Parts: sequence; structure tokens; C-alpha cells
Amino acid sequence: MLNLAQYQSIGEALRDALDQFANEVCLIEADREREKERLTYRNFKERAHPLAKALQDVGFSAGARASIIMTNQSKWLISAYAIFFSGGVLVPLDYKLTPDDHWQLLKHSDAAVLIT
Repeated sequence: MLNLAQYQSIGEALRDALDQFANEVCLIEADREREKERLTYRNFKERAHPLAKALQDVGFSAGARASIIMTNQSKWLISAYAIFFSGGVLVPLDYKLTPDDHWQLLKHSDAAVLIT
């Protein structure tokens, strides 16, 4: 178990958890019929870090806002982790909203990045 009091951000705590529990199951993605995928913390990290690096490469930095519009899936969690790891602020938007609602919320949130 992690002592969250020792961390300055969610990203730091998640990074340590990914290392500490590398071989443990992190998430299971399933549809109503069957299990689709099972990821360990190591697998999760291997997918999230390239996205975090891509965000940083385009100038995304600590305190910046990034929005996700996506259905419930492992890619949503991986994207959120990449935002947290980069020091960003997550602005989750409900994928069921209309395009106009999305646009208004994106403008209001001042999100620098949109992940879909």
C-alpha cells in the first residue's frame, strides 16, 4: 500500500504504484460477453508512458488541462494516467453529450489537449 501523504501529485503516486505492483493485475477490460483484455501494472505503464511523452513533446506541462471524450475502456484510463503523469489536470467529458455541448465545455475548461 502507498502512503499518499508523501506525494505531491497523483502522477507521482501512480508512477510508484506502477513500479511497486508491476506484476499484479491492474485492470480487466470486458464486454458483456467475455473478458477482452487483462493488463498488469507493467503493461499499463508500457501503454501510458508513450502517450505521456507525446503530450510533453507538444508542450503539455504541469498545470495544463487535457480533456478526454471516450467510452468506458482501458484507453480512457491509460489516457488519464498519461495526463496525470505529465502533471496535467484531467477534464473528463461525457461522450454522450452533443458536439455543441462538448465544444462549450472545452472552451470553458481551457483544455489545451483533447484525447478521443
